[in-house]
Amino acid sequence: MYTQEFKPKKEVEIKFFRLTPPLLTTNPPLSGIYHDINSIEDPEFALTNKLSNFDINLQSPSSNQNLFSLSPNFGRIFHKENLEGLLTFKNKSEHEITLKYLEVNMVIDEKQETKTKRQKNTLDIKLPKEGVILDKGEVYSIKLISNLDFASKCSIYIELKVKSATYDYQYNEAKQRNMIMDSKEFIIDGDSVEIIITKKLTFDVLYPFKISEKFHNYQVNTCFIELKIANISIYPLTITDLYLNPKSNINTKLLLIDSIEEISKNKSHNLFIIPTLQSISTSKFLTLQPEEEINCLFKITDSSLFFKEEKYLLNINWLNLFDTSEKKYIYEFSNTLNTYNNYYKILVLEKPQKNIILNEIFKIVLKLETKNINKKYIISLSQETLRDNDKSNDREIEIIDIKEKKIQLNKNFPENNFILTCKSDVLGNVYLPRLKFLLYEDNNTNPTGSVFDALLSFNCIQKNED
Repeated sequence: MYTQEFKPKKEVEIKFFRLTPPLLTTNPPLSGIYHDINSIEDPEFALTNKLSNFDINLQSPSSNQNLFSLSPNFGRIFHKENLEGLLTFKNKSEHEITLKYLEVNMVIDEKQETKTKRQKNTLDIKLPKEGVILDKGEVYSIKLISNLDFASKCSIYIELKVKSATYDYQYNEAKQRNMIMDSKEFIIDGDSVEIIITKKLTFDVLYPFKISEKFHNYQVNTCFIELKIANISIYPLTITDLYLNPKSNINTKLLLIDSIEEISKNKSHNLFIIPTLQSISTSKFLTLQPEEEINCLFKITDSSLFFKEEKYLLNINWLNLFDTSEKKYIYEFSNTLNTYNNYYKILVLEKPQKNIILNEIFKIVLKLETKNINKKYIISLSQETLRDNDKSNDREIEIIDIKEKKIQLNKNFPENNFILTCKSDVLGNVYLPRLKFLLYEDNNTNPTGSVFDALLSFNCIQKNED
């Protein structure tokens, strides 16, 4: 006797079919014949003639056969979508086969750009305990569904164990003649041989949009968040809703300054700049073509939502072209407002409400509130030297005095004020000069510093203009 390899045929074909909603056809129905382009139609029955020659039932002119098509392609998969599909197992042999065991694992690759960590998840897909018996040519299918809450490369590993009296016979016959080598392609369970069949499916999960954010500080007490949204898919995508949540309080919904309907209307008017055009039909939704981008703006006046909030969630409800299944894309980003920090928040308690008068003294009160009640902070305020690229440049106001150049924040003083005495000798738009805040934490002698240019702006006028 000598050692030989036992190589049973793998006679179960594994396939995966993605389940997607049907798409409207982009071409006319092709189930009938076309009129000659030069033919003369009966003007009274033109539509009836068309339907008749396209072989469309006049009693029911709309049908799935004529209006919809199912794509055989896997297609693109986007972040937060559900991957739905059918796993099918077909017996290609001439004998009966039993599907005994099935395991499906999803492996997600690490991707630093999307902050995705490598992970392996076993999907909740099982065969009946008694197994599944397939006769020659029979097919068994099982549904697979998984939420794709990541953006990276993904692999689905399918491992199937099957058995058959034919495999047992082939194995025992080979064993009587020779010694059988161990193999990863089969296992012995008692007196039965179980054949192992594997399949791997690989795909990329993509973001449908590319988003960039920018924070604008307006007079300290108001924050604007500007978002640029670009369609980075190869399809037109329709945005049906767009709003912002503070991550720490998802029940707070921040709305756009201009609704998506208004953005869509403005976009349409920019495309069709025709003096004689009175009105343009627009949608209440917003459709972005591939590589097209829009700017949108959020205004926040509640200081707790931008001085204390670390992260935000942009929620986009969207649709693929001709797909009625609405999807949600959530983009998380950090608070990069220039006055945001982990120690205190700054508010303007008092300032001129209207214009300031040339060479007349006015007061500004800046209130600082601690974010950590059990810590001790000492904060100093001073004016920084003007630089060439400063926003205020040569139009800054003069700070005559800062009352209490150092303040403390602690359990006994959770808030404290800086009082600035100022005046301007320049007419028009003027700004606060560069202000430098130095923070000493507890007994630490090495301070952390923040410098703000043009934190507040004013309109300076002559006295007799008021």
